[in-house]
Amino acid sequence: MNKQITIGDLLKIFLQHIKLIIIITLVGALLAFLYVTYLVTPMYSTSALILVQNGNTFESDISSSASTTLNGEKVNMSDISSSQMLANTCSTLFTVDPDMKSIISGADISISVVEDSYFLRISSSSSDPHTAANIANLVANTAPQVFKKYFGDAGKVDTVEEANVPSSPSSPNRARYVLIGLIAGLALSLIISFLLEIVDTTIKPGDDLYKMYEVPVFAEIVDFEAEGGAKKK
Repeated sequence: MNKQITIGDLLKIFLQHIKLIIIITLVGALLAFLYVTYLVTPMYSTSALILVQNGNTFESDISSSASTTLNGEKVNMSDISSSQMLANTCSTLFTVDPDMKSIISGADISISVVEDSYFLRISSSSSDPHTAANIANLVANTAPQVFKKYFGDAGKVDTVEEANVPSSPSSPNRARYVLIGLIAGLALSLIISFLLEIVDTTIKPGDDLYKMYEVPVFAEIVDFEAEGGAKKK
């Protein structure tokens, strides 16, 4: 008759191997920490912000019932909408233009429209923080020339915020790696503990016989030689 393992038995198994479980779990976390510290290249991220506006967006003499105030100036909502569409167009244009492509070629650059606005966020990532900032600023500084080449005086592009040199890496997330190492180490230690119990065919306490064969144990034979040896020690 096969021995049936209950949840209580599993808990007992894990408690019997608690030292092994703790050691393997900590080793998993340590290996993850060493891996992320010495084998994963840290990446630095920064971004610049540019403003795309059509020719009429910031004219102060605009008068319309559908207008709002921006930096103390009245801005027509239709002009805001047209600038948003222009910004969306530029987000694609700045990635396909030959002048821009020569700058961003091989670089980790993304150009996206800030939601519900006519601002473009130029994000750059690199293993060198100065390179990340320089590329983002170079794209921002080249943007007005590219815009003028396609749209002339129909609007303009201004740099609102330059990219700063990041002081700390944005990735990898060491805490996440260590947590993954802890979880992996814990899972592995539990599996090993269970397998050690499975391959161990020795019968230790008397109630194991009852679980296996449903036969009560009335007496046990004491190993006097083993006990004597233990007392001598």
